[in-house]
Amino acid sequence: MKVLQYSFVVLPKLDNEEEIQRLRERYDPWFYQIRPYIPIVSPFAPATLEEMQNVSDYISRARRKLHPIAVSFHQWMASGGRLFFVIEKGRKELLDLRRNLQGCDTFSLVEDIESEPRLVVGRVPDSERRSQALIEANRIGQTLGIVDSFYLIGIEPSDELKLFASYPFGIGRVDYYDRFHI
Repeated sequence: MKVLQYSFVVLPKLDNEEEIQRLRERYDPWFYQIRPYIPIVSPFAPATLEEMQNVSDYISRARRKLHPIAVSFHQWMASGGRLFFVIEKGRKELLDLRRNLQGCDTFSLVEDIESEPRLVVGRVPDSERRSQALIEANRIGQTLGIVDSFYLIGIEPSDELKLFASYPFGIGRVDYYDRFHI
């Protein structure tokens, strides 16, 4: 049985977000759940609300020393039913950010494409539609963005994504959208 999991992501503010959103609306049946995101912390399932609060407090302290990160994307790719943007500028900063939050580099005996930070643009389960979406996506060209907050998302057992909180860089404010659930 799958349980509710949480993850920390960044939701870059993108210069051509409207165009990307129109593409997502045409091809991604879940486009309304969350805008394009970059996973920073792998999904986890806390055992207690206290454990969840401790993780939230840690992220809140860590982001206070952070400054916005400029990112750029140019190359689109499709893998595992999803559309991605490969990160060009800002890749090293996002890898450092992930390493600082997790306390170490992740290690795998095989090359893991999931360990590379990338912008998850949408889910397109049908391979034919995904191929067409990829062709259209590559017409968009270079995309620029700014990363200036962490976001806590919930991953429901049905794979639905839900926004729980945002943690803006450099300040102590946390914006909650929903209560933590275990």
